[in-house]
Amino acid sequence: MHSSTSQSIFRLLAALLLFSSLFFPSSNAQVIKGCPFDGIYSLGVKDSSPSGSHRGSLMTDQIATAFHLPSPKDYTGEQYGRLHYGASFATQNAIALGKPFLEEQGIHIPSYAFTDSITSQQVSFSTYLDSFCFISRLECREKLQRSLFMVDLGSNDYKYALLNGKSVEQVEEYVPVISSNIVNLVSEIKKEGASNILVPGMLPLGCIPGYVSLLHSTNPADFDADNCHIGLNNLAKNHNDQLKLAISQEWPHGPYAQSQAFSEIGDSVSYSQVLYADYYNAFMALLRDKSHHSRPLFHTDGFHLTEEANEFIARKLISGNGFLQPEIHLPKVTHCLM
Repeated sequence: MHSSTSQSIFRLLAALLLFSSLFFPSSNAQVIKGCPFDGIYSLGVKDSSPSGSHRGSLMTDQIATAFHLPSPKDYTGEQYGRLHYGASFATQNAIALGKPFLEEQGIHIPSYAFTDSITSQQVSFSTYLDSFCFISRLECREKLQRSLFMVDLGSNDYKYALLNGKSVEQVEEYVPVISSNIVNLVSEIKKEGASNILVPGMLPLGCIPGYVSLLHSTNPADFDADNCHIGLNNLAKNHNDQLKLAISQEWPHGPYAQSQAFSEIGDSVSYSQVLYADYYNAFMALLRDKSHHSRPLFHTDGFHLTEEANEFIARKLISGNGFLQPEIHLPKVTHCLM
């Protein structure tokens, strides 16, 4: 019995040391103590590897680990009352614009790529709440107040447009609609009670081999000093600028403003926050970090980041160094219940 207890304590200490070395390497990093959130939810695009196995490789998994939470399980509609720590409604081929819109633009989605619209994810989320909230939606709001939401959309829309031969200039025309649709989705889940929402910006598409290959560009003048395609990176920057602008226009009173959606609860909710996650500059920091040059950044398909790359970006997001805009306001920390 004594030996078993000692081994358990040793394994626990080893795990804690490993976690601290992964996520809090510098003295100015924000240390997450206890459990500020009770669950994590994801909507939009699931950044899973081509093999379909995503355990430990999704950005959502890395964020969940940082906040001492289990990774959210995929919602299938059959887990009545069993998803205690959140759920994932994200799918690998989710699109922000909707298939009819894309087809009107002459953008045809490959038959092998099952697409999922944000509307269907909203329906699934609403259905989930019906089973999750046993008394009322008011009860849901109180529960969701202590959850973290991630809403990641847009990358597939750009990929399918480029795959259909659209130029970067033509794809730029879709940016305002995509940004608006993302904000609309955030607004809808806020109405249901979400109060901590993280909205990632676009990665530097010109540094992602899969996207660059869609342009068939061989002109050296199209690439910058980091060997990234300038036009694609400008597309990503434009997306990020318009997304940040749309967020600030939709919620002009700042990240911690009292939300009208919670007014009937009284003082139990004092703020809501919509945070922009700067994936672009976090990835550029990784690209320019010489200590990572020997490690693969992408899976073999050239589109999806490896576990190590996602881990690095997640570490940047919670570092307190400006990669979350504004910095996250953590709810009152409680003891972890897992």
